[in-house]
Amino acid sequence: MLSFEVLGSGWKQRLLASVLGLGLLAGCQTQPLYGSMTGQNQSIAVSAAESRVEQIVRNELVLGFGGEQQNSAYSLELKVTSGAAGLLPGGLDNEYSAARTTVTANYVLKSASTGETVKSGSRFVDAQLDLPSQNFAQERAKLEAEDRAARQVAALVRADVATALAR
Repeated sequence: MLSFEVLGSGWKQRLLASVLGLGLLAGCQTQPLYGSMTGQNQSIAVSAAESRVEQIVRNELVLGFGGEQQNSAYSLELKVTSGAAGLLPGGLDNEYSAARTTVTANYVLKSASTGETVKSGSRFVDAQLDLPSQNFAQERAKLEAEDRAARQVAALVRADVATALAR
């Protein structure tokens, strides 16, 4: 059997189509969904934190924006609040056995050069937690739920800011 017989009929058309397809793909360029967050033109200064939960959100945002830089092009004013509420009463004294922690971030993104507001908004995230009978375990569960919610709300704020800067 000869080598051109193994390829079968139409191998030239398939080869030509493959080469043309690769040529078209070579012209495509990929970029991040929300644009690039690097470089001086996209640098963002995040306001100082006033609470533990706000510090977690701020740290996540600073790391997500590529670190703190001198002379940032934008400033992000951030105010974060958190609260917990019981969900399922139970036990001897009608204590709550499960709860929900809510972290809310209000933000305003401003241009550093003009001071005009580019984007403002509010995002919140709920995190559920179980409340065991031990006091230390309850406090630790509340802190971990706040941490989870803070990281998630930071991701939402970062996506909002990246979308606004991509326009």
